[in-house]
Amino acid sequence: MNKNIKYSQNFLTSEKVLNQIIKQLNLKETDTVYEIGTGKGHLTTKLAKISKQVTSIELDSHLFNLSSEKLKLNIRVTLIHQDILQFQFPNKQRYKIVGSIPYHLSTQIIKKVVFESHASDIYLIVEEGFYKRTLDIHRTLGLLLHTQVSIQQLLKLPAECFHPKPKVNSVLIKLTRHTTDVPDKYWKLYTYFVSKWVNREYRQLFTKNQFHQAMKHAK
Repeated sequence: MNKNIKYSQNFLTSEKVLNQIIKQLNLKETDTVYEIGTGKGHLTTKLAKISKQVTSIELDSHLFNLSSEKLKLNIRVTLIHQDILQFQFPNKQRYKIVGSIPYHLSTQIIKKVVFESHASDIYLIVEEGFYKRTLDIHRTLGLLLHTQVSIQQLLKLPAECFHPKPKVNSVLIKLTRHTTDVPDKYWKLYTYFVSKWVNREYRQLFTKNQFHQAMKHAK
């Protein structure tokens, strides 16, 4: 792995695995795709063979230059050298998001794509343990995500599928939007309530009597 690659990444290079992933995405020739992390362009190339347009965002300078050279003749691909956390997804366009996201930024990125994009479908390759945490409605992240999306595992990706080999397995997951039960005007209040509840800061939400009454009715 090139020492200039600052941001810890593990690359999928197996044609077999890449093809399995592409099959799960159910892409159409009319689809517009935003890819998180161009990497070395392996998945980008396959996305562009099916989709109408692929916009791929890469932060690492070495990888951006490498993939720019590799994909410079592909008219379906637009490469952007930027931090995905600073990128603004379009508001008035139908698109899907695909990405293999760095483990240490998983929470930030999944919040970004769910709450700051209008993607119809979101496909992410994440660490298996992180995927399980997104399903846990006893955690803040799970409670927030499930108001907006349903989450399902599509593929299990053993550590051997990546180079360099990570210490953990990964999974390909799909996030599908659904109608939210939390109106926009109450979203900030809901997030505040969730954070306090998960952290057991009940006294900041209820009086002692209110809390006991609520628990009585919850049983």
